Amino acid sequence: MKVRGWRVVGYAVAGLVPGVLGVPVLALIAVGGVLSVTRIGLPFLSLVLTAVRGLVGVERTLVRRLLGERVAVPPAPPVLRAVQDAASWRAAAFAVIDAPLAVVLFAVAVPVRLYALAALSYPLWFRAVEQDGHAGIGLTGEVPLDTLPRALAVAAGGLALLAAAGWAGRRLCALVRLLARTLLAPVPAEGQLTARIHDLEETRALAVRDSVATLRRIERDLHDGAQARLVAVAMSLTRAKDALEPQRLDAEKARGLVEQSLGNARTALGELRDLVRGIHPPVLDNGLAPALSSLRSDVQSPRLRIGLRMRLADAPRPHESVETIAYFCAAELLANAARHSGADRVEVSAGFDPGTEPGAVRRLVLTVEDNGRGGAVPSSGLRGLAERVRTIDGTLELSSPPGGPTRATVRLPAPLPPSTAPEDSRS
Repeated sequence: MKVRGWRVVGYAVAGLVPGVLGVPVLALIAVGGVLSVTRIGLPFLSLVLTAVRGLVGVERTLVRRLLGERVAVPPAPPVLRAVQDAASWRAAAFAVIDAPLAVVLFAVAVPVRLYALAALSYPLWFRAVEQDGHAGIGLTGEVPLDTLPRALAVAAGGLALLAAAGWAGRRLCALVRLLARTLLAPVPAEGQLTARIHDLEETRALAVRDSVATLRRIERDLHDGAQARLVAVAMSLTRAKDALEPQRLDAEKARGLVEQSLGNARTALGELRDLVRGIHPPVLDNGLAPALSSLRSDVQSPRLRIGLRMRLADAPRPHESVETIAYFCAAELLANAARHSGADRVEVSAGFDPGTEPGAVRRLVLTVEDNGRGGAVPSSGLRGLAERVRTIDGTLELSSPPGGPTRATVRLPAPLPPSTAPEDSRS
C-alpha cells in the first residue's frame, strides 16, 4: 500500500510523542536488569514491559489508521508474567528502535517540508524581503538571491527538496510498517502456544471450580437428605427398642416405629440413588446410545416427539467422563427444549468426528435441534454446561435465530484408546 503524503505527515506528528516516550524504555530495562538480583527486579521489569505494551498499542493504532498496516495483537500475559513473554520483549525492542525513527520522520515530514515549501514559493515573495540592501534572502550572506532567475532556481531546489522529503518520508513509513509487522505481530506458533496455555489455565480453573461445586452439592444433599433420614431411622429404632422392653412392652408402638424406620430407610436409599445418578448415571454402564435413548422417558412433555440418530455402535467407547458430560448436556438441552422452545419435535444426534488434519483427535459430536420459536439466549444452565464442557477441552455452540430452529452442538474430545489407534491397526 502506497502511503499518501498527508498520512506521512499525520503519522509523523501523531507518532512523535509515543515515539519519544520510547527513549527511557532502554534505561528502565537496564535498571530492572540491575535490580533483578533483588526481589523487586523481576516485578519491576514486568511492570515496565506491561507499560511498554500499552505504549506500542498506541503505535499499533496509528500504524493501522494512518499507514494502513493492520497488525494483530498478541495475547496479553498476566502483569507479573510479562517478563516471561516474548511478545512483550519484542514490543520493547520496537519502542527503542522507533524512538530515533520518530524524531527523524518528524524532521523530514514537517520542518524540511516547510522549508521546501518556503523555497518553492520564493519567487512570489522575495521582493518583499530585504537583506543587506538587496531584495530577497542572501545565500550565506554573500550571494544575494535578488533576481527572478535566482529566485526560480531557489524554487527548483525547493521542488527537489520537497520531492526528496516525500520519498524519504514514505521510505521511513515503510520501515515503520516493516518493524510493526516483525516486532508487534504475534508469531503464529508462539501466539497459538500462548493462547493454548491461557486456555488450559482457564479450563483448569473451571475444572477446579466445577469439582468444588460438585463436592459441595454432594455434601449438601447428603446432609439435608440421606443423613437426616438415617438419623430419623436411628431415632425411631431406638424408640422401638425402648417399646420392646419387658417392663413396658408395647408391640403396636414398636411396629409403627419400625414401619416408620423402614419408610425413612427406603426414602434415604432413593435419595442416595438420585445422588449417585447425578454423579454418574448407572444407565451409562450400557453405553451412551442407550443412555440417550432413556432420556425420552425423562422429558415431561407428552406433545414433544424426540428423534434419535446414533452413530456410535461400531466405534470404541470414549472415556466415561466424556460420556457423562455428553449425557448431562443432552438432558439439560432436552429439558430446555421442552420448557422454553414451544417445539413439538426435537432431533438428537450423536456420532464421532475423526478429524481431517494430521494428528487430529477424535471428537464426540452431540447435536440437539428443535423446531421451536428460536431466539434463545444463553441461560445460567447453558453457561454452566459450557463451563463443564470446557473442563475437558470441549465446546458448546448455540444457534437460535428468531423463528427457529434452535440448534446446540457439543463437541468433546474422545481420543481412541491406544490399543485401537489407527497406527496400531496398521502395524
